[in-house]
Amino acid sequence: MLAPSFIVFGDDWGAHPSSVQHLFRRIARDHRTLWVNTVGLRPPRLDARDAARVVRKLRAIVRPPPATASTTSGSDGLDLHVAAPPMVPWMRPSALRALNRASVRAVVGRAAERLGLRDPVVVTTVPNGVDGRGLAGSRSLVYYCVDDFAAWPGIDRIAAESLERELLACCDGVLATSARLAETRKPARGTVTLLPHGVDVAHFAKARDAATVPWSGVRRGRPVLGYLGLVDARLDVPLLAAVARARPEWDLVFVGPTDVAPDPRLTGSNVRFVPAVPYARLPEVLAAFDVALLPYERNELTRSINPLKLREYLASGVPVVATPLPEVLRYAPEVGLGDTTESFVAAVEAALAGPRDRRDARAELLHGESWDDRAETFLARCREVLEGASR
Repeated sequence: MLAPSFIVFGDDWGAHPSSVQHLFRRIARDHRTLWVNTVGLRPPRLDARDAARVVRKLRAIVRPPPATASTTSGSDGLDLHVAAPPMVPWMRPSALRALNRASVRAVVGRAAERLGLRDPVVVTTVPNGVDGRGLAGSRSLVYYCVDDFAAWPGIDRIAAESLERELLACCDGVLATSARLAETRKPARGTVTLLPHGVDVAHFAKARDAATVPWSGVRRGRPVLGYLGLVDARLDVPLLAAVARARPEWDLVFVGPTDVAPDPRLTGSNVRFVPAVPYARLPEVLAAFDVALLPYERNELTRSINPLKLREYLASGVPVVATPLPEVLRYAPEVGLGDTTESFVAAVEAALAGPRDRRDARAELLHGESWDDRAETFLARCREVLEGASR
């Protein structure tokens, strides 16, 4: 049985608990991993948020984070090492792409040599990770596809589509987190594996433990409709604003970082924004919710997503109301659905009137969907790709 090492192109390690970070917090217990912090495909805006992000990137380049020794279990160390190659946040013109590629291959190549990596599996969660193919003698490139990047607002769509075409032409396999991504991201060789997000059931079940104290500042004596996660362009703002007006006795609380400034339509005494909360304390936030919301618009981007937070909501036992996205529908009727003001309000009213805790019923929906299960499948697929390359 092969025990591969990995070079992973993803978001900044430790910045937020993304799907690929959950996977490699498990895989890197037994497999040496070189994690590469990459830049996104959205050119920076001229605002304070993007300026802060650029500063963080520059700091990471000057002082890369050390190899981590922490794990979710708190006892086993991770053989995971972080590289932060200098990269400019633009992929066009071609000279900038070539500059980024040269930087990545020089910095990551030296790090791989120091770590003694030989024929690692290169995994990328972003199209520009295609520049890592062949590093450290690698013959295996896997695309872990979690989003339709070209559909994201503000993305350089031309660059994203071009890079993804190049990636699909040369990768050895795709693991996709939604059925639509699996249907539309087929590699020129190799196969596509549908691998939805996982969930830490035991962690989020703490939301309904009597010992868990609800996060302070969320509740104030009336029903809380809570959203947990990144506040960005996916939210159905007109729907949320209409719900807030229709039910002024409900509080709509958004807990998490903001990718854009809060929409001015989401104002009023019953709409509040709370800063991001550490992952370890998310059950306390969910304990303060009466209903957890997943209110995304239905468009080209959201048709392809499989929301990570949906499984976290379900594991918490908190009633869930969502707009009817393709990957949400298979969890009905445990998830209330609505895409108009009237149907969404009715779904929330039903959730408020129903049982407060359905962890047992939802545990069956989440059977086999733990992060340990997902990491085992991910690793098995990577071994198959590596064995095929060896043959």
